[in-house]
Amino acid sequence: MEVQDHIDTDGVGNLTAKVADATLEESDVESEVGGDAPGGDGGGGGKNKKKKKKKSKGKSKKSTVNGGLLGSIPDEEPAPPAETDEEKAKWEKELQKGCKTYQLPVWGLIDERARYLLNTFLTPSCKKVELKTPRLRLRQVEVGDTTGIRRIKMEPIVQRTQLYGSPSISDIKESFQNRYIRSRGEYVFAITAIDPSTITVKPPGNLKIPNRISTAEGYLGNIALALSFENLPTGSFLPKKREVYTQPTHAQYSKAGWTAKMFYEIHPQLWGQGIMSEAFIEVLRFAIEEVGCAVVQSDPTTINEASIKLCLKNGMKYTKTENNSFNRPQLYHEITREEWWVRNRPGKAVEDRWGGKEVCRWCMNFRLAPPTIDCSHCDWAKYCSRECQRADWLCEGGHQTECDLK
Repeated sequence: MEVQDHIDTDGVGNLTAKVADATLEESDVESEVGGDAPGGDGGGGGKNKKKKKKKSKGKSKKSTVNGGLLGSIPDEEPAPPAETDEEKAKWEKELQKGCKTYQLPVWGLIDERARYLLNTFLTPSCKKVELKTPRLRLRQVEVGDTTGIRRIKMEPIVQRTQLYGSPSISDIKESFQNRYIRSRGEYVFAITAIDPSTITVKPPGNLKIPNRISTAEGYLGNIALALSFENLPTGSFLPKKREVYTQPTHAQYSKAGWTAKMFYEIHPQLWGQGIMSEAFIEVLRFAIEEVGCAVVQSDPTTINEASIKLCLKNGMKYTKTENNSFNRPQLYHEITREEWWVRNRPGKAVEDRWGGKEVCRWCMNFRLAPPTIDCSHCDWAKYCSRECQRADWLCEGGHQTECDLK
């Protein structure tokens, strides 16, 4: 996701305000919010029960809060092996001053004509930001997800709680998938099953025939964080000229009012299995523990009872009701970093795992080892890979423009 922040800031542009506002609320609409029951042994003699409860006291408390689904921050991914002299010479020859620079088009990004640019700017490191739960792999949205997105967006039962009514086929491809792949200030994860055979695909009922699924393979829905600042500091938190880029700290984000708003949806034939609940818990953890958000919000519509339950179940508190631009009332719920930590990491101090760490100035993927690729013409542009360096070099307004190289 970080690559989209950088590209858009350099002048690629955003999608229409109408689409941006509309996609802030994309409901799960599950008939039953999932998650395991609070911990316990399910019966047995009093003596054995008491002994077991004492032995698993910490785990029982954890299960009561989130069904035992709360993940953890992964280990830092190691740096790639050192380059050979031949590899270094190849890249230095390619990254010359005067190379043609490019912008990603605002529209038509999914078309074949833009595939080279998309593959250039969306580097392997950009695609590595993904999350896992016991049943799910939350990866970034891909070009091949068009059909999966369409099946959900075009289904009337889903549209009942969407803010934007019934989108057209062209809207699906451009306004939604385009945004999901290169959207500014967002992490958009495609929900997929680690083992599709463990997910039950319910009978389609009255769903439109083109929108039905028979297996739980591929794109099942999405869950995302739309990021914003209340008090954006001068120059924002993006890489700056003549400065080695470091991941901002939680304290810096708090001062800026770093807030995330969650939006999510899943295919109707998968409702009622706790799939969205499982994804919600992990994305909320990611937002607080890793992204560093001071506040995380969700704003379901008043008729979306399942989404409201999901918010309350995960410690979010109702704060206000506001009508959106489509004149539909939304119920705002939120949880602060401190509230989340007390609820989910009892007895532990708030930890800032990635803050202050040197990070690649293109992908800004804080989970990777500190960058080992240096620009040969300056001492402040550092990258985790040659692909990220090339993307920044070829991006209009990128490092080729700002480099100290004369």
